[in-house]
Parts: sequence; C-alpha cells; structure tokens
Amino acid sequence: MGLFGGRSSGPPPAPQPVPQDIEALQELVKNLESATDEASTWRIYCSTHAEFYNLPYVAAWVVTAGTPRLEYETGAQKAAMSGTTAHAGLVTRAVRAGRPLHVDETNGESDLRFDAAKRAGMRSATVIPLVDHGQVVAALEYFDREAIRVDDALLSKWAALGRVAQQARVAALSAFYTRQVADDRLAVTSVVGALGHTEDSSLAIRSALDAVRKAFHWAYGSYWELDEYENVLKFKVESGNAGDEFKKVTLAATFAEGVGLSGRAWRARDLVFVRDIGELTDCVRAPAAQRAGVRSGVCFPIVINDRIIGTMDFFTTDFVELSESRTSALRNVQQLVSQRLEVVHAVESSSNNARNLLDTVSRLRDATTDAARVADEAVSRASDMTGDVNALGDASAAIGDVIKIISSIADQTNLLALNATIEAARAGEIGKGFAVVAGEVKELARETAEATKKVSEQIAALQASADSVAAGIGTTSETIGQMDAVQARIGEVLEEQATIAHTFER
Repeated sequence: MGLFGGRSSGPPPAPQPVPQDIEALQELVKNLESATDEASTWRIYCSTHAEFYNLPYVAAWVVTAGTPRLEYETGAQKAAMSGTTAHAGLVTRAVRAGRPLHVDETNGESDLRFDAAKRAGMRSATVIPLVDHGQVVAALEYFDREAIRVDDALLSKWAALGRVAQQARVAALSAFYTRQVADDRLAVTSVVGALGHTEDSSLAIRSALDAVRKAFHWAYGSYWELDEYENVLKFKVESGNAGDEFKKVTLAATFAEGVGLSGRAWRARDLVFVRDIGELTDCVRAPAAQRAGVRSGVCFPIVINDRIIGTMDFFTTDFVELSESRTSALRNVQQLVSQRLEVVHAVESSSNNARNLLDTVSRLRDATTDAARVADEAVSRASDMTGDVNALGDASAAIGDVIKIISSIADQTNLLALNATIEAARAGEIGKGFAVVAGEVKELARETAEATKKVSEQIAALQASADSVAAGIGTTSETIGQMDAVQARIGEVLEEQATIAHTFER
C-alpha cells in the first residue's frame, strides 16, 4: 500500500482497504490536539502518518535559513537510517524547489539516505515541503516498502495536503499556546498560594520547589544553596524523581559560577533554559541525566536584597521548547519566590532578634531581682551592724565606768602606799620591809593609773569611731533604700521591653 493511497507498480497487491487521504488528515488534526509545543507537533505528524499508512520510516526536517535539520524520526527502519542524517540530498532539493519530490528504485537516483533505505528493503522515497506564508518551514520525508506510481496530479495533491496539514499544525500550536497562557497564569497563582502560608525559610524553599514543579509539569526539581565561604552552589533539597543514579550524582555535585545549568543562572542572574541537557558538557549531571531520560532543563536564581542565595532548576523527560508565555511566567515565579523568601528571612531575623531581646530582658530581670535581694540583705545587715555598733558604744561606756573605778582604786592604793611609806619610816628598822612592799604597791598603783589612762583614751577613740560608723551605716541604708526605688523602675521598663519583644516574636 503506497503513500496517500497511491498504488505500487508491478503485480496488483492482494485486496485490502485503501486509507483515505481525508481520513488520514482528520486523524492528524485530531492527534494534533494533544500537541504541547513545536517539537511535539513533529512527533505527532510523523507517528500519525507512519501508523496510518503503515510506513517503515518517516522523518520531519525543520528548515532554518534554508537549511534542513532533522527534528524527529520514527518507524521500524529507523535504525537502518542511522548515520545518514547529515546527507539530506533529496530533502534539500525539495526544500529549494518548494514542491514535493518522489524517487523510487527505478529512477536510478543516487542519494545516501535513499541508498541506505534500499539496503533495508525500502523501494521509494517522498519528500513533501510544508509552506507557511510563502516560506518552506519544514519537510516531511517518507520511505515506503513499495514503489509508487506518481504523476503531477498526485504531486499537486500531496502539496495541497501538506498545506492543509501545516495550517492544522499551526492552529493546534496556537490553541496550545492559548491554553498554555491560561495554564501559566494558573501555575503562577498556585505557586503564590503554596508560598502564602509558609513562615519558615526551609519550608518555603521546599514548598516553592514542589509547587513550581507540579504547576509547570516538570519531572524533577532541585534547590542549590550558595555556600559563600567556598563560593559554590551546593545541593539542598529535591522534588520529584529522576532515578537513583541521577540523584546520587546530584547529591555529590557542586557548581562554581558559570558552570552547569545552575552556575549559568548564577552568573547570568537570570533564567537559563537548555533544550537538551546533553549540550552542557561542563555539567557533571549531564551523562546521568541522559541515561535517566532527562531531556530539557531550566534554572533561575533566587535573589534576596540584591544578593543571590541559591538557584532552582527543573527538568523534563521530553524535549520541550520554552515559549514566551512560559518564560515570562517562570520569571514571575522567580520574583515571587525570591520576594517570599526575603519576607520569610526578615520575619525569621526579627523573630531571632525578639528571642535574643527576650533572653536579654530575662537576664536583666534576674539581675535586677538579685540586686534587689542583695540590697535588702545589705539593709538588714546595716541595721544589724548599727545595733552592734550601738551595743559596742554601750559596752565602751560600761568599760569606761569600770576604768574610772579602777582609776579611783589606783589613786586610793597610791595614797595608801604613800601613808604606808610614811608609817614605815616612823617605825625605823622594823618598818623597812614594809616600806619596800609599800614602794612596790605604789609603783603598781602608778602603772595601773597609766594603763587605765591609755585604755580610757582608746575607749574614747573607739566610741568616736563607732559614732562615725553608725552615721555611715545610716547613710548607706538610706542610699540602698533609694536603690530599691531605682530597681523597681528598671523592672517596669524591662516588663515593657518584654511585651514589645513578644509582639516582635509573634
């Protein structure tokens, strides 16, 4: 069965249903409704035709500045065409001519891709350019197991079908981008909602990562925190799953500024997108990502107070293109996440300051309480000392009275000793011994009088000092009493500070 209902040359094939071109076009239009980006339209285009017409190989070539580039290929003979993508001779001719071209094994056509196809059992090749606003934007390449009879009418039919199919593809893309704009707005709203209830920076980062990944349908996301001491980005948290190998490499990786996807976003201070992660030759995660089926990636920096604190990157398992709407939405998300984290950091800083203030207030309150207690003890001890000093004064006065008695006795003893000396002198020889004793008594009386005089002087000095100490203690007690009033006022101020600190903490 040939392409677009054509008939093969040679003996007639066994009777079987012939696909109708309109039915094929309807199937293509229906399938294009699931398109998600430019690349997906080419996958749908090729897969629909390969299945509908039972073709062994179909490829889509995107034309840029007149040069075709292989975008997608499918079919059972895909492996047979490997290694020939740099030789698009027939495709290039069709693009330049702006009309369909067809060759089969009877034409003697020499083309590296067609030669490879013939070796794999394919007998004909057809290329249909797709034209948009007068410009060839792509070309569809078909290889068939049968040689198809082709005339100008059939070529014109293929060209018309190509134009309609291109219009359907553009319409599908337009519908998708319209839906994507709505989805992007909804995604931004969902991210805002997820961030609105977070008060902890770690929780805010995880919530943002999960929300962005789910809202934009990314397969995997990770947050990288800037280590300012080592000046590198280090893995912090992940969302989703891209396989054990990819996770293992991620956990061990670090990125300097400008290196890898995250390092590029850090250096650019802006969103960075790569369609194929394999293009990042300086990214240690790239080989593991390709083995895990990770394809496209996007990364944006997190900026707080004009300072980058980290990056968030996200990956898909399909090749995607980043539309203007999606790019704008992701930049909005970047600003929202950065602003929310800035608020959360400020709240955490205020809360920490409040806790520190509360701790300081608590210590000052304790110190004030201790000072008041010490002051009370000092007043009590001063009172006790005043009593002791007064008692000392009383005791000194009593001792003075005793000293006066001793002094009076010494005077009387001295008088008696003088009388005894006189009487001993009158007694002559008989009274000499008594005179000696009387002399010693007189000497003792003199020494006693001198001692009591000194004691009296010292007691007088002690009494004067005691009066001075008592006066000083009284003054100290009054000062300590004033300190109590000051401590009370300090306590009131500390209570006000504590109230303010609690307000900050809340």
